[in-house]
Amino acid sequence: MELSICEIYPTIQGEGFLIGSPITLIRFQGCNIYCSWCDTKYAIPFKEEVKVSLEQLLEELKKIGRKHILLTGGEPFAHPQLGDLTEILIKEGYFVQIETNGTLWQEKFERLPRETFYISLSPKGSVDYQTDKRILKFADELKMVVDNKLTLKVLIRKDFLPLVKSGKLILQPEDNKERFLQKSLKLLDELLQMGYTARLIPQLHKLVNLP
Repeated sequence: MELSICEIYPTIQGEGFLIGSPITLIRFQGCNIYCSWCDTKYAIPFKEEVKVSLEQLLEELKKIGRKHILLTGGEPFAHPQLGDLTEILIKEGYFVQIETNGTLWQEKFERLPRETFYISLSPKGSVDYQTDKRILKFADELKMVVDNKLTLKVLIRKDFLPLVKSGKLILQPEDNKERFLQKSLKLLDELLQMGYTARLIPQLHKLVNLP
């Protein structure tokens, strides 16, 4: 198995409910959409020359020695090997977290032990927050980047509302900018007035100057 991976390194999880966790980050090269504010634009193009063998990857993970693996990108679900890789990592004793824009899905995940993987769903405004409906029932968190485009109407859309009602909504100010922090606080108040709640969680890794 060869994988299009541009980065592997130890760090902490800087976003979402698992914030602060020691992780090994595996960044896939290639994304199926484009967001103007993306902070890893170098990972957007698909590049055939960026290949890592499964054996190389497993050896590197063993050297780093962290059991929490973050698969991010780019877009992990844009890579056909994602399901097989996740299954292998689970069998090797790793806990696998996947960050995804939610536009794609792989049925392989419907057959994997549910407690061994964690899906961070982050729909993007560049595609009008569209998601593959199958991923919604597997999402452990709904991480919404608060930018110029995000609105309350989007947050309480019919497809997202079950996740909001179950306390899985995260508001993440784009690039920790003050104006988007203030917008996040306003959205949070509006949600509270409707009987819903959310967590406002900035990008911790940027605050402490980690990759």
